[in-house]
Amino acid sequence: MPAADQDLSALVQAAATAFGQATGIAVHARKAPAGSGADAALEFHVGARRFKRPAHVKQTIDRYGTVAAFRAHAAPGNDERLLLVTSYLSPNMINACRDMQVDALDLAGNASLLLGDNVILVSGRPRLDSAPLQRSSWTRSTLRVALALLTDPSLLVKTYRDIAQVAAVSHGTVQNAIHGMRERRDLIERRGGPGLQFTDKDRMIDEWTTLYPSLLRGSLELGRFRTDMADWWSDVPDMRDRCRFGGEPAAAMLTGYLKPATFTLYCANEVPREWIAKARLRPDRDGNIEFLKSPIRFTAATEYPQNVAPPLLVYADLVASGDSRNLETARLLREQYLPA
Repeated sequence: MPAADQDLSALVQAAATAFGQATGIAVHARKAPAGSGADAALEFHVGARRFKRPAHVKQTIDRYGTVAAFRAHAAPGNDERLLLVTSYLSPNMINACRDMQVDALDLAGNASLLLGDNVILVSGRPRLDSAPLQRSSWTRSTLRVALALLTDPSLLVKTYRDIAQVAAVSHGTVQNAIHGMRERRDLIERRGGPGLQFTDKDRMIDEWTTLYPSLLRGSLELGRFRTDMADWWSDVPDMRDRCRFGGEPAAAMLTGYLKPATFTLYCANEVPREWIAKARLRPDRDGNIEFLKSPIRFTAATEYPQNVAPPLLVYADLVASGDSRNLETARLLREQYLPA
């Protein structure tokens, strides 16, 4: 068994033991069902009933967005609830899991579970000193590099200079970012040829989506506005080289599933004056129209409309909102535009 699989198996077994000690409910770690995409399975014994649930391991869950991203990505096609296993769940994270109907348990015995008609809540148990913590070396600049690579995988076989041009960072930043991703085994040498490849693109997307709102997004703000024109966004000039739609309007164009209520737009440098005039936009700190500076340079794409930001940015915007209608749209968008 590879070392990474052994680590996951050990974490699941340790969490099962801690849960049993905290609740008195018998639980056993099993192999994941074939084709489930899960890391393992947990079988809970409640009285005479047994509940076998696919379990997904996340080393750390310290943000609401992590739970939202997981829910958006892994939501099953039926009514089966999701089960997360992680190193530690704070009381706030227990509440977030309960509110979002995501079951979870940790190495300390904290848990939020619905098994049949039984609601099990364990909260406030202290983090174990031995709990594995994932040290992050991500910065704003390395998130830009990762976004460039995830958005345009052809860059994985190109030079650092090529990557730097798209990510809008220095050559040295690219070198450091790639080194960090290789150290974490996010990237490895491409099989049978030069260049690099992702070890687990899905995991990279999850991590990037989780970090983006807190680490990078806030630094991109250009301004907030409001308008009395309900369909303002469908009647502005096409400026794909200067400004593209993100968030809800982009999701509406990509999936046809959402009617935008809030608007996110990514600009190359500044808010287009032509749009301000055409849509009669007025500055408003609490406005529902936000303009952000694009974290990477705009490039041509054939997989989605040219006036739309890269789907990973759109997906991250939807997940960060925490809105249930946006999370469902995020799941559809990921299936269509962010394949593993």
